[in-house]
Amino acid sequence: MTRIFSSFLFIVSFFLAGQAFAAGRRWQSETRAILKEYNYACRNTELKVDEVVRDSHIAGHLKGIPQDAFKKFKVIFYVKTDRWYAHPYYLPENPEEGVAYAKINDDGTFRIPSVRRRVAASRLAVSVVPAPYVIKSQRAWLKPFLGLFGGVFKYSCRGITYKLNGEI
Repeated sequence: MTRIFSSFLFIVSFFLAGQAFAAGRRWQSETRAILKEYNYACRNTELKVDEVVRDSHIAGHLKGIPQDAFKKFKVIFYVKTDRWYAHPYYLPENPEEGVAYAKINDDGTFRIPSVRRRVAASRLAVSVVPAPYVIKSQRAWLKPFLGLFGGVFKYSCRGITYKLNGEI
């Protein structure tokens, strides 16, 4: 009887742990669904950084995603020093528009504040990702390792890197 009860507890706890893990990863399936829905548009999307102004802003525009889909996407930024760090700020609990990411305006433009840190960044990565995508504070790499693991560009509609000259 004890063995049956302990086996039952093990199975129930395993099931509950799996459900908790899946709930924490729900953003991945939502992100994949949006990328699949707009795959045709993502292939032709053009993303451009128009200006990087020290201690002011980063602005740019995109073309290719239908205007009615702008609310399903957001633009995220990472800067490269020793690693890739979210820019301008990382807020794990409640990422806010204009702080952790930029929304896409009706005309396809985006804008976010820029912050100069103690160590100047050498590169800026800009990526258009589905709105459910969870921003991480830092990344070792942007492209998926071995094409499978991690990387911002794995869940990106379009991503580019931009060389900086001490602006950020």
